[in-house]
Amino acid sequence: MELPPHILEQAMSSSFDRPRRRRVAGPWFTVVAAAALAAAACDGESTKLSAVYYDTYASGEPDEAFRLFNGLPDPADLAGWKVTDGEGLAVFPSGATLAPKQLVWVAKSAVSFASEFGYPPDWELQESDPAVPNLASSGTFTLANAGDELTLQDATGTAVDTVVFEDGVVPASGWTGAALDPYDNGGLGIEGQILYRKLDELTGLPVPDTDTAEDWAQSRTDPVDGRKVQFPGWDLEHFFFPKKAVEPAELIVGVAPDSIYASVVAEIERATTTLDVAIYTLTSAALTDALVERAQAGVAVRILLEGEPAGGIDDQELWAAEQIEAAGGEVWFLFNDSALGVHDRYDYHHAKYMIVDGGRLLVASENFGGSGMPDDDKSDGTVGNRGAYVITTSPGMIERATDIFARDLDPVNHRDVTRWSPTDPTYGPPPIGFVPDRTTGGSAYPVAFPAPLAMSGTFSFEMVQSPDTALRNKDAMLGLVARAGAGHTIEVEQLYEQVHWGPTASNVTDDPNPRLEAYIAAARRGAAVRILLDGHYDAPWEPRSNVATCSYVNGIAAAESLNLACRRASPAGSGIHNKMVLADLGTQAWIHVGSINGSENSCKNNRELAIQVQSPDAHAYLRTVFDADWAGGGA
Repeated sequence: MELPPHILEQAMSSSFDRPRRRRVAGPWFTVVAAAALAAAACDGESTKLSAVYYDTYASGEPDEAFRLFNGLPDPADLAGWKVTDGEGLAVFPSGATLAPKQLVWVAKSAVSFASEFGYPPDWELQESDPAVPNLASSGTFTLANAGDELTLQDATGTAVDTVVFEDGVVPASGWTGAALDPYDNGGLGIEGQILYRKLDELTGLPVPDTDTAEDWAQSRTDPVDGRKVQFPGWDLEHFFFPKKAVEPAELIVGVAPDSIYASVVAEIERATTTLDVAIYTLTSAALTDALVERAQAGVAVRILLEGEPAGGIDDQELWAAEQIEAAGGEVWFLFNDSALGVHDRYDYHHAKYMIVDGGRLLVASENFGGSGMPDDDKSDGTVGNRGAYVITTSPGMIERATDIFARDLDPVNHRDVTRWSPTDPTYGPPPIGFVPDRTTGGSAYPVAFPAPLAMSGTFSFEMVQSPDTALRNKDAMLGLVARAGAGHTIEVEQLYEQVHWGPTASNVTDDPNPRLEAYIAAARRGAAVRILLDGHYDAPWEPRSNVATCSYVNGIAAAESLNLACRRASPAGSGIHNKMVLADLGTQAWIHVGSINGSENSCKNNRELAIQVQSPDAHAYLRTVFDADWAGGGA
């Protein structure tokens, strides 16, 4: 029996101790990163090692690399400076300088590095690209996968900075305490992982250097700014700060399954020039028809899909891709093929958004499929997932979404992007004679919210995305919840919110879920907090089921007499697929809507997208939905 897409997504977004898939790299955009970093100062810092890429994807590790950062307000003269791993030595030539706040990569082979990162490094150790300057090197400069030490020395040979990782020898000059280990506690993967220094949430600059593992993002003592991973192809520095805007815009807020299909079709049909769609899966025959019609009308239709969804590519999705391509559109997949040396950047491309004519943006919790967006006649009821969506004309949010789409759908610089082809055995036509299934919906759920809320005005917006900004406690979702206190309310409606992260057999002390702990902390500050999780596809016997989460939350509420409660429900017939947080902070009311689930993998390893909007009317509308769903839920 084929598992429903709803539960497949739950398996996909969780980190159920499965090995992390391999990825391919894309551009790091160091010039952009350096410009962003230059906006802030870091007085008293010197030139440091800021990243190490050692257990790499390429066989034999010719793409090994390290990165330097100048934390001084003045240029750094690197002439005669050296980097050594104890067996080999790399020396910077006369005239080598590092601008203030600049980042530079030094790779063993520029060609191999570019193959993974999508652009050449600033320097190389072995001649492979005439356009990339060489550092003089001696000995055997090879970073051991099992662990090593890397030291930056000034022109006098004095150690300026050191990083010791895995089985590297400690103590070492410039390093104290235990060695730094890559973070793989929840099955996030070691191969291809880039060790990098923590970045301060307010400045975007590396945190002050203490010469310990605590300075690095992979350290395990901090569940928010630590316990992080990074892989080639991510644009972490470029997207480090969430996009924020206060501007006039149109705003539409609605829910699935009640009004989402009609709203999405209306947005598709209004496209006259371009239509960019980034989603996890596309299996709706009716939405495919709408996309085909726009492509035939001359609209430039581009679809970006996950190439390896949980359970595999559906024949209906291959059919949809074939129809869109035949009409003149483009369908692309983010994929992974280790035999070809192709490793995808994100564990899953799980975002769900659409940009219409460069002037309208849809952000949703639902995939383009029958359970998320049933196309049946709603007059006699329907059946589908409970979800939510936002449509806006906010220029700031459209600008950020367009930037994300352009960087993710970039086959020139990223090898993990492949287009549907009639001859491709994986991303090609469905079986001969395939007939699409056009059955969706039902009648068990009497539609309660048939009309979305439409308004216009000046709103505060914030865009949040994984893996870049989903875990920040100064802003984004955690920062929003952190503002809640006495007299405020927090409502959470999620597919799931895992009771803890890390391995399945771990616990809330060793591997807390910072999202769940943030909700509980808000209740401890006096806020009224309700958490509503899916009860339809939940597997109560699993250690991290929604049953386990509610038991944990309700146990704390009873023990500490908190205004805090957790329930499970299935309000619209096929479970809660929502990823929604509502925050009433007294003088402000915010909504958070998007694709980010409550797992470590979703927050740290997937491409996800969510939008936050300050609007009392939008909050009131979605809270009415939440109240109705809560009333029908059980413990």
